[in-house]
Amino acid sequence: MEYKTDKRIVTIHGIQGLVIIIAMIFLILLLSLLFKETNVLFRMLSGMVIFISLLTSYEALIYMPLAYKKNRISIDKNFVVIQKGLFIKTLVKMPISKLYTVKLVQGPFEKVFNTKNIVLVTLADEFTMPVLNSRYADVLSRRLIRAIKDNDKK
Repeated sequence: MEYKTDKRIVTIHGIQGLVIIIAMIFLILLLSLLFKETNVLFRMLSGMVIFISLLTSYEALIYMPLAYKKNRISIDKNFVVIQKGLFIKTLVKMPISKLYTVKLVQGPFEKVFNTKNIVLVTLADEFTMPVLNSRYADVLSRRLIRAIKDNDKK
């Protein structure tokens, strides 16, 4: 069975990007009150703020939604396969026998949009599959926990 990142991630990242842009505009206004507009320090700081807000906007509105379209998690009889990434692609194929536990994480934005992050914990590392539909995340976590228990019985 294969699960993909929920499409509502675009909305979540759009809201986060908008909040950051508004904060950056507020910061520029604050800087203009603190320094004279002809001041070199004001120009440098406002330039840095504009640059950071442009990067953040690109990341939140363009890169992350495209990258999340490539995210997949699938389960077969003995392995869990996680695929992530847009430019730097990551493929993790872990045996179910190496899984220790499964965690569901839901932050404030995820709660509003009814999505969850699933975290697979091994003894050595944690692997996160971000922003799954809440219902799919619950089903996936139950299947993984059942697979871990079945594997422990062997």
